[in-house]
Amino acid sequence: LATLGLRAEDPARKWERRAALSPEAVNTLVAEGHEVLVERCAKRAIPASDYEEVGATLVDKLEASRCDVVVGVKEPVQSSLSSSTSSTDKPHAHLAFFHCHKGQSYNFSLLRTLLDSSKAAGTSFIDYELLTSPSKGSTVRSDPTIPTAPPPAAKRTIGFGSLAGYSGMADGLAQLGTKLLAAKGVPSPFLSLVRPLQAGRVEKIKLELERVGREVGEGKMAGMDGPLVITLSGRGKVGDGARKALDELGVRWVKADELASVAKSGDVKTIYACHLELADYLVSRDGKPFEREQYRKHPDQFESVFHTKIAPYSSVLLNGGFWAPGCPRLLTTAQLAELQSRSDNRLISIVDVSCDWEGGLEFVKAATTLDDPVVHPAHPTSTQLSSVEILPSAFPIDATEHFSRGLLPYVRYLLEDPALEKEGEDGKEIRDALRRATLVEDGKLTERHEWLYRLVEEAEGGGARCRVRPFFLFLFDSGPQKADLEAYRLVAGPAVRTLAERDILDVVVASNDLPAAQALAADYANVDSVHLDASDKAALSNLVASADVVLSLLPASLHVDVAKLCIEHGTSLVTASYTSPQMAQLNDEAKKANVVLLNELGLDPGIDHVTAMRLIEEARSTGNKISSFVSFCGGLPSPELSNGPLGYKFSWSPRGVLTAALNSATFRLGGRDVAIPSDKLLSQNFPHVPLLRGFAFEGVANRDSLAYLPEYGLPSDLPTILRGTLRYPGFALVVRCFRTLGLLSLEPFEAPIGRWDELVDACARRLGVEHTGERAVEAVLVDESDELVAETVQALSELALLPASRAVANLPPLPSSPLAPLDYLSILLAHQLRYHPGERDAVVLHHEVTTRSDEGKDELFTSTLVQYGDDKASAMATTVGVPIALGALLFLDGKIAQRGLVSPSSEEVWRPLLASFEKGGL
Repeated sequence: LATLGLRAEDPARKWERRAALSPEAVNTLVAEGHEVLVERCAKRAIPASDYEEVGATLVDKLEASRCDVVVGVKEPVQSSLSSSTSSTDKPHAHLAFFHCHKGQSYNFSLLRTLLDSSKAAGTSFIDYELLTSPSKGSTVRSDPTIPTAPPPAAKRTIGFGSLAGYSGMADGLAQLGTKLLAAKGVPSPFLSLVRPLQAGRVEKIKLELERVGREVGEGKMAGMDGPLVITLSGRGKVGDGARKALDELGVRWVKADELASVAKSGDVKTIYACHLELADYLVSRDGKPFEREQYRKHPDQFESVFHTKIAPYSSVLLNGGFWAPGCPRLLTTAQLAELQSRSDNRLISIVDVSCDWEGGLEFVKAATTLDDPVVHPAHPTSTQLSSVEILPSAFPIDATEHFSRGLLPYVRYLLEDPALEKEGEDGKEIRDALRRATLVEDGKLTERHEWLYRLVEEAEGGGARCRVRPFFLFLFDSGPQKADLEAYRLVAGPAVRTLAERDILDVVVASNDLPAAQALAADYANVDSVHLDASDKAALSNLVASADVVLSLLPASLHVDVAKLCIEHGTSLVTASYTSPQMAQLNDEAKKANVVLLNELGLDPGIDHVTAMRLIEEARSTGNKISSFVSFCGGLPSPELSNGPLGYKFSWSPRGVLTAALNSATFRLGGRDVAIPSDKLLSQNFPHVPLLRGFAFEGVANRDSLAYLPEYGLPSDLPTILRGTLRYPGFALVVRCFRTLGLLSLEPFEAPIGRWDELVDACARRLGVEHTGERAVEAVLVDESDELVAETVQALSELALLPASRAVANLPPLPSSPLAPLDYLSILLAHQLRYHPGERDAVVLHHEVTTRSDEGKDELFTSTLVQYGDDKASAMATTVGVPIALGALLFLDGKIAQRGLVSPSSEEVWRPLLASFEKGGL
């Protein structure tokens, strides 16, 4: 009827001795009339003669062109895949673990070969890992290769998971014998435990485990200062397999809340084991009890307390749990380091079966091997690590028989005559499963895997294109006031430069000022420019529809409309603006559309989130309780320029700085909540903020600090949390006087003013003051000190806002239509306090986290960023433009698994961003 090819495994995989099908399965296929070709392989555990005896034909080299179906275990040798267009080649299916569907970078070359082979020979490539049977009542995600929360919605139907868990646990116990002798001087029964690799069969290991368990029960663990305690994570097939091995060892199962007790006073003749539930080591960042459904939806809102609740009482950890980007890590590098620094550290061995590099166990970077399975630490009392990723190969015959039973129904279906109607529920389920598991077909990635095109093209450095080049749309606009345009253009520069360094990207800069957009694009071959009026919804919609990612520096008021278009067209969005309530309401719609809305990715907010999360993690790694979080950030002129009006210059929109002075603020100091109304914000400032010895700063509270408790995973009862804005001394009080004068009013005048020095007079008349010039200022500020009034008059005079001012030359033209006082002031400040050639700005960002030990000892952790502008870009432009671009690239690289609203404080965002900041010029 049809021909099946059982190929040999890659000779470079020296420990790979499994086969995809057993002789028993081959016998079934031959009996049904199929031809089976078996490629000879000397290291295959099952002799070739066993296949020949049941009717298979042995071949020295398997020719795929003769086969309707080819099966193997791991990735094939790329040179063995057909790239011929010979008429003798016929379309066939090739099944294996290809390890391409998650965007694994080490297999981009193989994925390209699969595409080329499929195009030339019509091959369909089907991945075993994607053969699933949807759980009852569940739905398969539109892109299941990018998990948003554990566990996956669809259950795998074939695999080696249970054997991996069984083998991993047995091998870990065998390794434990040597470790106990080296670390504790204990010659335990585990020293004589045969490794799975040596035993070869499951039945032999079962007898060995039962023997060792009996000897432990007989008291042959002399010298142990406490019982052996084994913890196991993962409730899937890996966990089931590990649990089976421990049952054969004869362990006593305990719950997580019993670990401390048994570790302290348990019987050394008993081996204790705990199979962990997620609720045993995951807690909500807001202090609420663990809820599985909430964790499925928002895994980033949880954190692991394994290092404090479980690890201190565990001797061995086997990690078999599911992990995906966005999920909390079971154990971080810092947490493991802290555990190992303790004299009472019990955790002497970790066996990682999951093998998610830098995943659930952050410190696991690569695989170990069956012949050299353990990474031995320099100090014998430290924790040893094993991370073998082909554990089932230790039982090659058992693994083959187990896997073959699961695979056979799919192979039989593929070998049947396509003209025959395959009816019944079983046939439909198999057909649908094969369709879901198909990675490449007709020379193309199947729809659910099309996102991989981007990664392949990037890896090829702009070589042959798979489909289209990733297209980034960069929006910037002057907003309602042309005075803001230069600020947006300056920030756009570092962002465009960061994107353009990826020469496989196409970047389009869209602006209502085409010359400015053209100037940004001029130096880069892969950057183009277009004119765009952001109020033209049809034009904006067309551009958004054609982009993979939109980066927006439009005024914040326009971002919700842009986000709605992104959701409509399935395009993700990155901005540097705060997430507004209106934007937050789009979360569910964005998730349904598989769209990322990544906001707050500039300086403040943005870099502050990223660096805060890193510092908080460092503080938590001590095991002490965080008692305080204080953060200040500010964009300032470099110190030598600080003697001008307000002690300030503008590298960014003056309007944004001025409107911030109209906000209210909430924070907590020493357990007391403080709420400052907007009209008191500048009065109740912090006149002295001692961050760096060489700088003099004052501070102003910034918005609602308490909102960042859940954002940063801090306890709701944290005694102190404060986020503030830095300025040079004197800024707050003078700007407060500006507000008192009415210069920050958002209510437009009825008629335009005729001269700049009429602005103060016009504001004074609104307040019922008929004086003009300096006398008007004095009349309005009658309740202020003479010194402050004099400072205010001097600032107004230097800004050309008073008659006979010194600074009257080269003033900007006045708008012809009436504006609000704040908008007039913004236009003037953008001109008068702009940076001139040779002048530089600075950005200062400082965090302080305080922890307190059980003994009452405080420890301070600090993080400081000081960035200066240079001849390429201002510090403000770099610290806003670079993060927004890096965030967009993070999405392109497939590193953001979440959908909907995504925060920079999410671990899958902040950790890789922090690593890339320095390369980006920060």
